[in-house]
Amino acid sequence: MYFSALRPEEAADFGKRNMSLPDEGWGELYLERAAPYAGSDWTNGGGQRERRQLKNRAVGEGRRVPCPPELTAMLHEHIATFGTGDDGRLFRGERAQELPKLTYMRAWRAARSYAFTDEVFESRLAATPYALRHACVSTWLNGGVPAPQVAEWAGHSVEVLLKVYAKCLDGQDETSKRRIMQALGHHRDEPSSK
Repeated sequence: MYFSALRPEEAADFGKRNMSLPDEGWGELYLERAAPYAGSDWTNGGGQRERRQLKNRAVGEGRRVPCPPELTAMLHEHIATFGTGDDGRLFRGERAQELPKLTYMRAWRAARSYAFTDEVFESRLAATPYALRHACVSTWLNGGVPAPQVAEWAGHSVEVLLKVYAKCLDGQDETSKRRIMQALGHHRDEPSSK
């Protein structure tokens, strides 16, 4: 989720069919559906999750997301270590094909407890796995990826992207000035007084 801005319901349905990966380096992920958690009382088939199209997309309409080298390596290692479910999905429960929400929330709490001080653990910082998606989108924007490209990869409109993530772009004045100077043909790092 951190390297590819997947929503939890997209990660829950993610499988080998969604990957185009070289042995190492940049790959590509293709997302075409999601499996949001609803609880067995609220799904048509009685399962915990209901398979459907991606958020804000028509049935069958997917999106492509870059897969950086770190994620390519992690996915290969995961498959080599754990294999896949009968349907090719990467993440599943021990006793069920579906990944139970309780399972990944327990793992998330344990990871937060391990990584954070007690004070930070008790705070709202990264309270849910969805924070990984936010961190990914913020990283792309702060890395200088143009907003329309980030919106396409994340499955947002540019309007929603800038409304939600504009605050993460604070403090980039000097970088922006250098880019303007380069666009104007100046080769110095410092803006001129003209």
